[in-house]
Amino acid sequence: MRNLLEIQNVPGYRKRMSTCQNLESRSDEKLADLIKGQGETFTQKQEAEAAFNLLYDRHAAVLLGFLKVRCNSYIVAGDIAQETWLRAWQKIPEYFDGSHFRGWLFQIAKNLLLDEFRKKKMTSLSEGMDAPEMQDAAQAFINQEEKQQLQDCLSQLDDSRQQIVRLRLSGQSHREISDQLQIDYTTVQTRFHRAKQFLEECVQSTRKETA
Repeated sequence: MRNLLEIQNVPGYRKRMSTCQNLESRSDEKLADLIKGQGETFTQKQEAEAAFNLLYDRHAAVLLGFLKVRCNSYIVAGDIAQETWLRAWQKIPEYFDGSHFRGWLFQIAKNLLLDEFRKKKMTSLSEGMDAPEMQDAAQAFINQEEKQQLQDCLSQLDDSRQQIVRLRLSGQSHREISDQLQIDYTTVQTRFHRAKQFLEECVQSTRKETA
C-alpha cells in the first residue's frame, strides 16, 4: 500500500488550509456535514477539504494508536489507518448518518482490520510474535466484533423476537421455546425465521456502511 505522503488527492493528508481557522469551533458532526454537503464551487470544495483536515488532525493519532495495539505492527497499522481515511472521505456523503463521527470512523477501521486478519488467515501480522499467539488474538478480535454487530442488530428487534432468538442461540429447539413461552409452535418458527432474515440483512448493511 502506498505511503501516506504519496496520497495527493485526499484532503486529509494535505497541508492545513487557512479556512480551517474558521471551522475549529465546530463539532465533528458539523464538519462531516460540510463534507456531505460539498458542492461544485471552489469555495464549497475548499470548505469540505478544510473540514476533513480538521477531522484528520483531531483523530489521526488516536486511530493509529488504536490500530497499533491490535496489529502489533506500525506498518500494518499505518496502512489500515491510511485506508480508513481514504474510505471515510469517500463514504461520508452517502453513509455517515450524523450521529457520532469517531464511532463511525473507528468502525471503518475495525472492518478493515477484520478483513486484514481474514486475508492473512490469522497468521502473524508482525515480527517478533509467534503465529499461534497472533491467531488467538486475531480470532478473539473477530469474534468480539462480530458478536457486537449481532448484538447491535438484535437490539432492534421487538422483545418477543429477541427472546426467541436468544433462546435459540442458547440451544433450545422451537418446540422447547414454544412450551416455555406459551406461544404456538408455528408462530415461534415464523418469528425466528423473520428475525434471522432481519439479522442477516442488518449485519450485512452495517458492514456495507463502513466498508
